[in-house]
Amino acid sequence: MDTLDRGTHLLKETEAKLRALVSEAAASGDYSSVVQIASWARTVSELFNRKPGERVSSLPSTRSSTHNGAKGPKQISLAKRGQRSYPLFFRQGDQVVRIAWSKREKKEYRHKADSSVLKILAKSMAEKGSDGRVFATDQFLPVRDPQNTEVPNYQAYLGISLFKQVGLIDQHGRQGYSIPRLADFKDAVEAVWKKLPELQEK
Repeated sequence: MDTLDRGTHLLKETEAKLRALVSEAAASGDYSSVVQIASWARTVSELFNRKPGERVSSLPSTRSSTHNGAKGPKQISLAKRGQRSYPLFFRQGDQVVRIAWSKREKKEYRHKADSSVLKILAKSMAEKGSDGRVFATDQFLPVRDPQNTEVPNYQAYLGISLFKQVGLIDQHGRQGYSIPRLADFKDAVEAVWKKLPELQEK
């Protein structure tokens, strides 16, 4: 094994250990750490997935603008598929932003939803997931806001994707989802939202 292979192996091992820490943090309810460690794992993944000579794309800072007054980059750099682990989640004002990769268009695309959608979705899912039961999407979608207006499904799926990534829910194939820590679920959703890195653009 040459030096480059050893370095790649070390990075992959580090990413695997970081991913394991994400699972541990989620299992223990330490959701404020989940977002940060998952961000580190994505950055490490970029290092060994990039082609020789390519620079790693700059990611927005994981620090909130209220953390020691620090602000992240003003603009997010677009990257080729393979340099990032999608989807990525950010806060932008009162909105949650999901950045994903379109295989068809071969470029990034974004979905946004008001942060209140996360709370509405969490409430609806918690009602269906009582006693640890597995529930399908058609049992809790569509969800409605306090004005009884139907929330677009793409916004609800944005929330589901976020909940899955940070370990708040488990997916059971086509059968649906379950909530491993139901008692902490709603508080955990709020904690995850507050810890999302802030996306700031020009």
